[in-house]
Amino acid sequence: MKLAEFLTIEGRESLAKELTKEGLFELEKVNVRGNEYNTFKSAPKTLGEYFQFALIHGEWDFLAYEDETYTYQETLNKAAGLSHALIDQFGIKKGDAVAFSMRNYPEWIFSYMAVTSIGAIAVPLNSWWQGEELEYGIQHSEAKLVIADDERLSRMEGYVEDIPRIAVRCDAGSYTNAVNFVDVVQDNEAFPSVEVEPEDDASIMYTSGSTGYPKGVVATHRSIINTPVAWAFLAQLAGQIETDDDSPTFPQPESPCTLAAVPLFHVTGSHSNFLLSLLSATRIVLMYKWDPLKAIQLIEEYKVTSFSGVPTMNQEILITSENNPDIDVSSIAMLSGGGAARPPEQVKAQEKNHPTKAAGVGYGLTETNAAGTNASGKLLYSKPDTAGFPTPLVHEIKIIDEEGKEVEQGGLGEVCIKSASNFRCYLKNEEATNEALDSEGWFRTGDVGCIDEHGFLFIKDRIKDIVIRGGENIACLEIEGVLAEHPAVAEASVFGVPDERLGEQLATRIALKPGMETNEAEISEFLAGKLAKFKIPVYMWFQAEALPRIATGKTAKKIMREEAIEELGLG
Repeated sequence: MKLAEFLTIEGRESLAKELTKEGLFELEKVNVRGNEYNTFKSAPKTLGEYFQFALIHGEWDFLAYEDETYTYQETLNKAAGLSHALIDQFGIKKGDAVAFSMRNYPEWIFSYMAVTSIGAIAVPLNSWWQGEELEYGIQHSEAKLVIADDERLSRMEGYVEDIPRIAVRCDAGSYTNAVNFVDVVQDNEAFPSVEVEPEDDASIMYTSGSTGYPKGVVATHRSIINTPVAWAFLAQLAGQIETDDDSPTFPQPESPCTLAAVPLFHVTGSHSNFLLSLLSATRIVLMYKWDPLKAIQLIEEYKVTSFSGVPTMNQEILITSENNPDIDVSSIAMLSGGGAARPPEQVKAQEKNHPTKAAGVGYGLTETNAAGTNASGKLLYSKPDTAGFPTPLVHEIKIIDEEGKEVEQGGLGEVCIKSASNFRCYLKNEEATNEALDSEGWFRTGDVGCIDEHGFLFIKDRIKDIVIRGGENIACLEIEGVLAEHPAVAEASVFGVPDERLGEQLATRIALKPGMETNEAEISEFLAGKLAKFKIPVYMWFQAEALPRIATGKTAKKIMREEAIEELGLG
């Protein structure tokens, strides 16, 4: 199919109908919670089946971490061994929640596979959280067990000490109620037999929305699996496009290898870097901590072919490789961005200066299991400011006004997404669930956008009071609530200001109580004991008078943000 034809809604849907008649991508209608969705008929029905499905590739190198390597079968054996330990030693049953929090270690993947394969619920906690935040996630999810590394276990000292924990890559003897991962996990060639259904809950991932505490996003086996299979289908579609210079829209190397630098507790990490790799026999190189020089060294060492991270990371890979021409990064065929808007200037520069490395974008949320819209290569270069288009026949998007009515083509409004990938509910929060997910299955994203005549989405703004710093969603209200606990703070307003590297940085204006004083260092130290480091504002202003307000009585956050941008010279 010619590129011009694929750029149209009709062209994409026509090709999709041909490719979904049989095989892995054959579609069938399935009723999920009262609504019908197109799902992949031959796709695995549960994550346990999905993990076994990857054996169709035979034996292959799957994980690399520093000096460690694991084949896919070895990974399965580790996960199976852990799953037996979960049942036999910790009494974990189907439906029980198991929390884990650590760096991008192989044990993160072993844990996810083990927990979901036995019908338990995986709760990947944000590894940047501090003690109180970790305690909240563990208690809110009612986790029966915690699997964590040294840094997380040390933060948890004094919190939820009655919950047993498995210590990863550290000495369990240093911590309360802990045992060593290597002592409880013995490789096993088979997982325990547990009956799991597609609509059983599989994971709870926490996301920061516009309200205080993070919400627990409950996803089912079907909703999780639907996303990577849809992405694989999208790659199949893109492979049918004919371009004038024969450049691939979605490169598919013979020996695919991806660099996993985005935290695995994000859907970009868990779904795009981990789960999608199982469908294409992609080797995953895990990074301990993001460092652009280390990244390009790993790219050279492992002949990495693709990278999916926040736009900042993509840019730093390109700049660092240019500054270090002796390091060979020619193996990279695809650099994709997700988790935050990718600047169109970055896309244009990549097309011009790095024509052998296709640019890609993706838009999705935790609530949609990262599904939403995508574009890459020539499709993206034709519209460099787009967030992409939905997978034909599988994902739907629409734009609605304040009254919930769909707007005309090209009109601005709230972006809504519908597919079998959507989450089931917010844990223990029926009100928030009903506000975000309507009776027809449409999820209201809280983002403002428009759709052009070719079905491409363009994100313009956000409705929700959140800041996206380096791909991390941060609820301003949560930080404002903690700031209010400081004895000198009368009230505080938190907002985002532009940042060239991370997209946005946090800023706050603080009104002090009469006769009280504080400073930036004191506030930062106070917040550090209660919040993850990335939630601490970089810019702070203090004043004796009350914060400015608009007619409704709410703080004039937009005005304060504009003033901050002007004062910082960021406009």
